[in-house]
Amino acid sequence: MDIYDGFETVKQKLIIAGMQEIENHGVGDFSLRRVASLCNVSCAAPYKHFKSKEDFISEIALYIHKQWHLLQNQVSELFSDNPKKELIEICISYVKFWIANPNFHSVLMLKPQSVGSFGYNIMSEITDKISSLLDLLWENNDDFNKTTAVFAIRSILYGATAMIDNGELENSDHTINMIRASIEKQL
Repeated sequence: MDIYDGFETVKQKLIIAGMQEIENHGVGDFSLRRVASLCNVSCAAPYKHFKSKEDFISEIALYIHKQWHLLQNQVSELFSDNPKKELIEICISYVKFWIANPNFHSVLMLKPQSVGSFGYNIMSEITDKISSLLDLLWENNDDFNKTTAVFAIRSILYGATAMIDNGELENSDHTINMIRASIEKQL
């Protein structure tokens, strides 16, 4: 069975294969020929769906962005009446999103300028969301240092995902609860 059989269109298959290409070869050595080969389509097929290699990479980033944005919006809606809980659950959702989508890792770690004109970075969006929720939580507290809190929370997210990736932390409920407790301490 072809690993791309679960996707409906050639474009979707190309995007998923493109993620694998970035994982294996990076953006600098990204090859449309290899992507086409992975999908068992002609070398011309990517050009039927994307204007250029840069457009293709931007579409990959956009695809991941849409997946994340859908999840983040669902979490925000569930906890919209409780900014602290919303902040914590968005962070936990990011870690779970990272764990559930290992083929997204290389793209998630790209610098915004690496993905062409689209230039999207999920962590930038999370940082903005964390910052706005912290404003709500601490609006009447002059002693609160938002920059320090954002730094600490992002460090927890980066550290946790790196430690899960390299096997230092298990992908388990215990780990998720430990991450949640660490974020709560920052609030």
